[in-house]
Amino acid sequence: MELTLNYPQAKFEADNNLSDPNVISKYKIAADIANATLALVLQKLGAGVSTYALCRYGDDLIQAYPLPTLSIAQTSKMFKESDKGVAFPTCISVNNLVQYYTPLPSDAYTLKAGDVVKIELGAHIDGYIGTAAHTTVISVDPSQPVTGKAADAICAAYYAQEAVLRMMKPGTTSTDITKAIAETAAYFRCKPVQGTFSTQMKRFVLRANKDIDNRFDADITQHELEKNEFALEHNEVYALNVMICAGEGTVKDSEHKALIYQRNVNKSYNLKMKSSRQAYSEINAKHTVFPFAMSALANNQARLGLPELVNHGLVTPFFTTRGSMPSDIIAQFKLTVLITATGAIRTTIAQNLPYVHSQYTVPDQTNIAALLQSSEVKNPKAPKGLPEVDVVFGTVIPESQDVEMDL
Repeated sequence: MELTLNYPQAKFEADNNLSDPNVISKYKIAADIANATLALVLQKLGAGVSTYALCRYGDDLIQAYPLPTLSIAQTSKMFKESDKGVAFPTCISVNNLVQYYTPLPSDAYTLKAGDVVKIELGAHIDGYIGTAAHTTVISVDPSQPVTGKAADAICAAYYAQEAVLRMMKPGTTSTDITKAIAETAAYFRCKPVQGTFSTQMKRFVLRANKDIDNRFDADITQHELEKNEFALEHNEVYALNVMICAGEGTVKDSEHKALIYQRNVNKSYNLKMKSSRQAYSEINAKHTVFPFAMSALANNQARLGLPELVNHGLVTPFFTTRGSMPSDIIAQFKLTVLITATGAIRTTIAQNLPYVHSQYTVPDQTNIAALLQSSEVKNPKAPKGLPEVDVVFGTVIPESQDVEMDL
């Protein structure tokens, strides 16, 4: 994909028109790749497995899947010169880590029995995004359900997502959604996670103009609430990202440096360091507008150039945070939903849920229970069979250890 800022408004609107079946098809194919990749990464989870190996495997799978072979002339034309790849790097965030953990080999965490594991990733076809996240548990005894705080957080996050999914229709407000998430979390004695949100997406834009917070700030005023509120509309696409904590839901900085970055196409600067120029050239060539993992850069020299890029606003870091308490358990479920003229379409599917049992439940005769009993959202059919790809789990490509700091 060639990076350009010349994107006429008329073309931008046409490219984001959900009444165009070609646009819908690209969203669905991106979702098929995300769905297939997430399922394969889930199969590799287990005690003793490296989080770096899992993240690398997910990203390699997304890159390896070929564009679909189509027989209809119109649809094959649709994919002519199409671009595809990672829209959001594979992240494996464990226990009280919130999001954005995709480590370098030297910093990788090794999974162990009892860990609560969040997997998040995204793929795109020609800039149209399919993104998803799922939470599971490295079970100590697969024959017995996981109970306690892990079960509470997972159940709360899952049911909150399913309830809110059924609210994704024109006229629903962002405030309605945030309140529904908080209500569901409270039934399981949990709280939404501070600083996390769902977001509108557009072609080549992972985070557009509208965010839906998972929780309100404690000191938010009614005026601020009304000022920031908006209603969902036809012809919108959202990454519905629900994050729930068995704990207070407040967060703090983690010990990890930023591991994900995103190019800021609105900034330019004459870089001084050789390593910075190398990093910038590689980012523009391979990652363009979507976030990328630090580990995806070719070598350590390029990675050493990132601080100068950050200092001058050329890239934006994504910082990994933790729950405020070590005992916090955080669960995440994320999907992509299209709000079309004929109803909401879920494109990324639910994966098999872990075997958990919470002592709590959603009470009958509540708004959330009524939402969960409705079925107004069009769920996708089983993903089309994607071809097998030659990606070997656990393979690490050697890289040069030579690091220069030439100015």
